[in-house]
Amino acid sequence: MNLRLFPWAAMALLVLVLAVRSALPTNVVAAPAGAKGPEMAGGGPEIRLGPVDVRELHDDGTSNRLDADGAVYGYSSGTVSADGVTVFLGEGSPFAGTTVRAPRAVWNFDGKTIRLSEGCRVARVDGWTGELSASTLDLAGSVLRVPGPAAIEGPGVSVRGVNLAWEWEVGKITMESTTSRLSPVKGPGRKG
Repeated sequence: MNLRLFPWAAMALLVLVLAVRSALPTNVVAAPAGAKGPEMAGGGPEIRLGPVDVRELHDDGTSNRLDADGAVYGYSSGTVSADGVTVFLGEGSPFAGTTVRAPRAVWNFDGKTIRLSEGCRVARVDGWTGELSASTLDLAGSVLRVPGPAAIEGPGVSVRGVNLAWEWEVGKITMESTTSRLSPVKGPGRKG
């Protein structure tokens, strides 16, 4: 073989190898052995992330924020699946101060929802808290929906029931099949 043709032959071999490799189907995402992190369903390209801070910014300067220990961004599904999640609702608005903590969440950007399949704990700055089963945060409608069991507590009251709807922007909570417990609270100006 002529030495002048050797570089051209090597380049042709490289192009052939790359063409064959790109033609083979690849449905496997490589991850280091023992790697932990959220799993994504539905396939398609995805980006694995470490700690994340995802923000939904609105024209009026308010935002919703999701912090997580680890996440997977599904490019084709338009979702972020995350573990160890804290969601801050309505930052920068008059109704700010609602925090949702969950072991796992899936944020669907197109549907403007955050699905909390393993339940969550909700806390408001005004003293209201909730222990909720599987829930969905409807960011467009500003409502947290819980079709299953839910328990909420506020100053002087504890309520359990099902089918909770917590409209955090207007400060309204509705629930079905409720049982309540009232406890005495100190009122303003009252001692003892």
